[in-house]
Amino acid sequence: MITVLKGGLSEVRGFSFIGVRAGIKRKGLDLALIKSDIGPVPAAGVFTSNLVKAAPVLLTMKNLKGGKLGAVFINSGRANCFTGIRGQRDAEEIAKTVAKLLRIEPTQVGVLSTGLIGAPLPMVKVKRGILKAVSNLRRDREASLKVSQAMMTTDTFPKEVAVATRLEDGTEVRIAGVAKGSGMIRPKLATMLAVILTDAKATPGGLRLALRNSVEKSFNMITVDNDTSTNDSVLILASGLAGGKEISARNVDSNFQEALDFVTTELAKMIVRDGEGAKHFFEVKVERARNFYEAKFAALAVAGSNLVKAAIFGEDPNWGRVVAALGASGANFNPSNLSVWFESEKEKVCVIRKGIPLKNAERARNVMREKEFRIRIDLAEGEANATAWGCDLTFDYVKINARYRT
Repeated sequence: MITVLKGGLSEVRGFSFIGVRAGIKRKGLDLALIKSDIGPVPAAGVFTSNLVKAAPVLLTMKNLKGGKLGAVFINSGRANCFTGIRGQRDAEEIAKTVAKLLRIEPTQVGVLSTGLIGAPLPMVKVKRGILKAVSNLRRDREASLKVSQAMMTTDTFPKEVAVATRLEDGTEVRIAGVAKGSGMIRPKLATMLAVILTDAKATPGGLRLALRNSVEKSFNMITVDNDTSTNDSVLILASGLAGGKEISARNVDSNFQEALDFVTTELAKMIVRDGEGAKHFFEVKVERARNFYEAKFAALAVAGSNLVKAAIFGEDPNWGRVVAALGASGANFNPSNLSVWFESEKEKVCVIRKGIPLKNAERARNVMREKEFRIRIDLAEGEANATAWGCDLTFDYVKINARYRT
């Protein structure tokens, strides 16, 4: 059983954290630090598949080869991507500065950055911000909120979730996460930025396997604009203070996996709900595909189609765009067996039944007027299911991204 908690990162034992203003952005908090209070702990990460990887991504991937992290640094405002040798040196200097102040090794520091690509970090401000953060580390509810606020760029609200569950041996463990993301969202192996903490006892291999399994069903199933960021990173750290049976690559506790899946899925949905300029949040549920991967391809094709997203913004039940996206998705199905529904909490409307279009346009439009609804698709090919989440494409999305740099 999963219990949702209200304290964010403060619900997990063994960590302290804070978000501060360093002056990297024009206004607001823009630098955060998360520290393990018991020294370096088992950690794992999943990162962007974009060929162009930011300097902090490359550094953190390298540092995680050691299997442990003692701290995570996060900044917003500048991505430190495509900044050449200087960017590499700046990422390394951040790790060294944090490590020296916290008395750990630079290789035990994770570095995450998000923001404008191509602009170097203002390192004088960054170093001052690190000093400020270290001197203000806490582990209360307000400090957790400040971390999630410091991660924000075009986000309109902070994103955090915390849960408690019991492992199969009865041990209570807690998992909490913070994330940021609003635009440039079509992750492949990660999301914009997310840090997850747990007090479960785990090995790096166990965390890695559990995180990859979870990401595949959550962060990898969302899309705002079909663009994959250069800085996507998801990290998980485990303090082990809850005790109990160790989570390893050979034995990932099913209750732990379920709770981790809940945390990543809730964070993923928050990111889509906060899609730049979004007015509607929608779920695409594909049923009875030949296998999971075909179900996944089909769900993401519909959720990511700009034509579908534009129709949703206009509250136009144009099922033809759904069918076209499905046909181009790579999933195998017989169009004459295809069925499609538009569903809300109030109403379920079938627009195609076994290949035959139905005259339910006005009823379907009523469903689409809801802020949140589902497109359910039956491929009638097998037993595999997958769910993706997306948002509509609005005028505001274009406005936001037409002036992102200026």
